[in-house]
Amino acid sequence: MINDKDLKNKLVLALLLIAPLLNYSQESKIVYPHAVFWHKTEINEFFNENWGVGVDYVYRSKNELNSGSMFDSHLRTSIRPWVNYQFTKNSRLSVSPIGYMYTNEYIGKPEDLERPSYHELRTTFQFFHHYKHDNGKWMHTWRYRYELRWQEQANSEDYRFFTRFRFRYRIRYMINSNDFYENKTLYAAVSNEIGLNIGKNVVYNTFNQNRLYVGLGYRFLDVARVELRYVDRFRTRGATGFEFDHGRGFMVGLYIDQLSGLWKSDEQQVRYSD
Repeated sequence: MINDKDLKNKLVLALLLIAPLLNYSQESKIVYPHAVFWHKTEINEFFNENWGVGVDYVYRSKNELNSGSMFDSHLRTSIRPWVNYQFTKNSRLSVSPIGYMYTNEYIGKPEDLERPSYHELRTTFQFFHHYKHDNGKWMHTWRYRYELRWQEQANSEDYRFFTRFRFRYRIRYMINSNDFYENKTLYAAVSNEIGLNIGKNVVYNTFNQNRLYVGLGYRFLDVARVELRYVDRFRTRGATGFEFDHGRGFMVGLYIDQLSGLWKSDEQQVRYSD
């Protein structure tokens, strides 16, 4: 039989053994803060009720060593073409056959100044769908994205291949109208997205990142929108398993839901957008 004194001694011993591990876990977690600026332009054109194409362009910048402006140095430039298939007015499948990214990594410590820039090729499969309340004030969007990624490796001609799954939920609220597609609509939006790395080349960082957006948007010219967002992105760094980058800043987005609608006088035909 184990008496109370023996049990107490065993618990104390266990705590003494576990405490250094817990302490190490806390001390070994390193987070590097960054000020960031993001921009995205997205253009879509639909030829009928089902089929369409699109393209998006992304530019991001950052400060270095947690000092200076969010515009100080280049972070990422990318361009991706898209082929879209609209199942219903509230659901769409999109495929980007090949996208190109050019990245300069975050600079969180002096050693990062030696980190080389790199290219990446990416194939993306994406499905998302909406739910709108009857009064039109609220709009929910769920997006599921699966990416095949070929990432350039420093001092090597080989590319590192891995995949990533991303899930995003977003809610919009129409401030001055009951219809997201009505011209001059002002709306607010909040979204959160989590990314998970998959594949044999993924070591510690199965969790890739979490992105939180909070912002305002405005529709103009019937088919175009502009958005200003606050961005909060927490990302695992490299393959160490204990270093993280935390980027916070602003994003400006320009979205054209139907390109031909800019010069057509009739109402927007495609009543759906991400």
